[in-house]
Amino acid sequence: MSWQFTVPGQPVSVNHMYERTARGGIRKADGVEAYQAGVTYIARTARPSGWKYNGGFVRIYYEFRLKRDIDCDNSQKALNDALAIALEMNDRNFLPCVKSKEVGVKDPSVTVTVEYP
Repeated sequence: MSWQFTVPGQPVSVNHMYERTARGGIRKADGVEAYQAGVTYIARTARPSGWKYNGGFVRIYYEFRLKRDIDCDNSQKALNDALAIALEMNDRNFLPCVKSKEVGVKDPSVTVTVEYP
C-alpha cells in the first residue's frame, strides 16, 4: 500500500528547529510547531481510510522542491516527527529515501510518499 501528499512551503531545517531560552533551556523556534501541525493535518487527511500500522518498517520517500538549498537529512527531522504523529507510530521505524531535490523554485514544497507492505 502506498499513498502520497504534498506539503507546501520550505521545510524546516533541524539547524533552525530550536533556540535557547533566557533561562538556558531550549524550545522550538517560532513557526516550527505550526509547520509540524500543518504536516500532521495534511498527512492525516491524505492517509487512506483503514490504514493501520501493525509493526515493521515504513518506507518514506521525499521529493524536495526548495526555494533555498538545505541538507536533505536536516530537512527530514521536522517532517518525520509530524508524520510519526499522523501515522501513530515511532519514526525510528521509518526508512527514509530522498527521491529528488530541486533548488531555486518559486513555490517550495515537499511531496511525501508513504509505502507500507
